[in-house]
Amino acid sequence: MMYSIKKVSELLDIPSVTIRAWENRYHVVNPMRTEGGHRLYSKKDIETLKWLKEQTTKNHMKISEAVQLLNQSTYKPIETTPISRSHENLKAKLYQALIEMDTQEANDIIEVAFSMFEYEYVFNHILAELLYRIGDDWENGKITVAQEHFASQFVMNRFAQFLRILPVNRSLPKILAFCPEGEDHHIGLMLFSLFLRKKGHEVIYLGPNTPFDGLLDVMENKQLSIIAISLTNPAHIERVERWIQACLKTNTHLRFVIGGKGVLRSQQRDTQSVSYFTDSDWESLYESKFALE
Repeated sequence: MMYSIKKVSELLDIPSVTIRAWENRYHVVNPMRTEGGHRLYSKKDIETLKWLKEQTTKNHMKISEAVQLLNQSTYKPIETTPISRSHENLKAKLYQALIEMDTQEANDIIEVAFSMFEYEYVFNHILAELLYRIGDDWENGKITVAQEHFASQFVMNRFAQFLRILPVNRSLPKILAFCPEGEDHHIGLMLFSLFLRKKGHEVIYLGPNTPFDGLLDVMENKQLSIIAISLTNPAHIERVERWIQACLKTNTHLRFVIGGKGVLRSQQRDTQSVSYFTDSDWESLYESKFALE
């Protein structure tokens, strides 16, 4: 759950102007921002602000002294929670809640994770890893189809929530993201879309198993310039490339980025319009393929 500055001010009895001053001068918290520029604070941010207030009121410290103490690893605010800080323990508890289809428990555990870790860490090292485990367990017959569907849908919905609230920089190019027809695995595509959205790009996320029919109209109507495609099955590469070449005949300005396990064994080489990537060094990819757009 995320909180507005007004709500945080009410919860902690700290004036909004003080919260903004601590943030701007000492960088003690780093709230997300909505598309309209409004701050959104996590539970971890609230714990930090609460701890700072206690140092300045109960221990009569100057705020600069409290911040200095905060920055020393042995003096980080302690969150009282029955769940271990170990992300492995969190994953185990969340896994159990999901296969038991306990929505409330699963939501509670995820909120604890967001209060303890940065949201990108939660995405990549808790939720994504959990989805891979769930998929493997279903394929090996350890869980049922219903359990796999519930867990996968639950986690993907949490991803989608952040995809909606992360702010957009309208001056940056819009991006279309999808997996082609026949591709049902879209964890990597979602994480890559969140990475791009954090950079400020508007991402039109179509998800898995997307037919090519009508996509060119979407690209033209939405004035898209970059298309991100995720593949896990290399058998689809040839079909995807034929479609890309057909698109480029009438839309030479388009740029395509193809990633995923499906391109690991491919012999394709980058061209001016099409780029392939097989690892998770998304920062380097972004700097070389997106930043100059």
